[in-house]
Amino acid sequence: MRVVCSYCRKDLGTKPPLADVSMSHGMCQTCGEHFGALWGGMSWSQYLARFDFPVILVEGEGRFVGVNEAAGAMLGRTPEEVIGLLGGEAMECVHSRLPEGCGRTEHCATCTIRNTVSRTHRTGQAVSRVPATLRRRDQPLGLFISTAPEGQLVRVIIEPRVASPA
Repeated sequence: MRVVCSYCRKDLGTKPPLADVSMSHGMCQTCGEHFGALWGGMSWSQYLARFDFPVILVEGEGRFVGVNEAAGAMLGRTPEEVIGLLGGEAMECVHSRLPEGCGRTEHCATCTIRNTVSRTHRTGQAVSRVPATLRRRDQPLGLFISTAPEGQLVRVIIEPRVASPA
């Protein structure tokens, strides 16, 4: 029987009966340490500080509830400035400034970032490296968005999409 971590899906090897091709679940050491610290009272800011790449925690309505330093730097704002804002407001999407507001314009229905986060929140399914474009005042910003459920929140990882050399 194959065993995988029920949290990160890391392969943990096999266990008897070896002829059984089904899957069982456990917890790897890394996830065990993480959840042990979280269950022991780790704050969201301590959790986010563990990542050295941009990570944001978003609640069901699309508001930022946690932002690490790398995400703040990418957005050009401090984490404290964006906590509580809707995603488009925090990321300075040009459409969020329209009279209808963030999440309610005609553009929001086709926003890859918003739809990816909403899908993960609704289904609990993680999504990896979805190409997206953030429309900001200065210029469009190409990104890859990855999402994963984090309890009642969605963890969003943002990577800049770098154009390949010609």
